[in-house]
Amino acid sequence: MASGSFEVVGTLARLWRYPVKSMLGEQLTDAPVERRGLVGDRRFAVWDAEDKFGSCKNSRRFRRMDGLLDFRGGSSDGAAAHLVAPDGSLHAVPSRDADAAVRAHLGREDVRIMAEAEVAHHDAAPLHLLSTASLHWYADALEGVPADERRLRPNLVVDLPGLPAFAEDGWEGRQVRIGAGADAVLARWVKPTERCRTLTVEQDGLPRAARGLKVLAGRGLNLGVYLEVLEGGRVRVGDPVALSV
Repeated sequence: MASGSFEVVGTLARLWRYPVKSMLGEQLTDAPVERRGLVGDRRFAVWDAEDKFGSCKNSRRFRRMDGLLDFRGGSSDGAAAHLVAPDGSLHAVPSRDADAAVRAHLGREDVRIMAEAEVAHHDAAPLHLLSTASLHWYADALEGVPADERRLRPNLVVDLPGLPAFAEDGWEGRQVRIGAGADAVLARWVKPTERCRTLTVEQDGLPRAARGLKVLAGRGLNLGVYLEVLEGGRVRVGDPVALSV
């Protein structure tokens, strides 16, 4: 573990992993972390014939594929993955059955589920952190439309007592330590998380939120922050979260 002084600012409140990119994820109590992020996080993605992979948006790497959020991904500590299709059927990932389920639901035959290779599946960095205060601000801004972290898809939801919404935006240049023992994880602030239309899509019992992006217009569409992993280990709900000083 790197030396230096750290100040405890909060605790890890909730932990999420998304075994298949752009599908619903799984809530965890603990997980191993490597330089790539949570072991098994976004390890797989749905790729098309043009070597773009499925997302809620179009970009240089991504292809918009509406319907992926109707699936839920899961794994066993990152070692083996599966998906639950909209009809409730369970399929190993990768497999022909999983590909067939995705193709049938999306109505296209050119897609398949593939493991990450040279092109990273993460958007900008391995870990995505969001404070509970920022989450509460966002839920209030939607004015009656149900919202929780499922819309925002973080890995780490942290409680920072006494700190306001967006406190994590001010961690530029700081290191973040999660845990206190020999397997504590050391990460570093990278940049704010720029949001896309995923926030507006109906998903996992949450209704469509037409204002999902508009409420962030004054913030450059940013909410939450990205972290890179400097030293891996294991994170657990309830772990202390500390900042370098």
